[in-house]
Amino acid sequence: MIPAPPKKLHKDWARTRYHAPSDDLNQPVDLEAAAAFNRMIQELALEIANAPQTPCWNDHSFFRRFAR
Repeated sequence: MIPAPPKKLHKDWARTRYHAPSDDLNQPVDLEAAAAFNRMIQELALEIANAPQTPCWNDHSFFRRFAR
């Protein structure tokens, strides 16, 4: 069997599994990994906020339409 392309796998997962009634809230959480992820996001946000230039969207970005 040929595996599905990653984009299709993600789309199928988001449609059929993401936040589904079958979610298992008893799954373990790696608190150290969660804390490291939060630190990374915080450092990224600070770097962007303290940068000399305002961030801008790429010309081809879907989100560019929301730029002011």
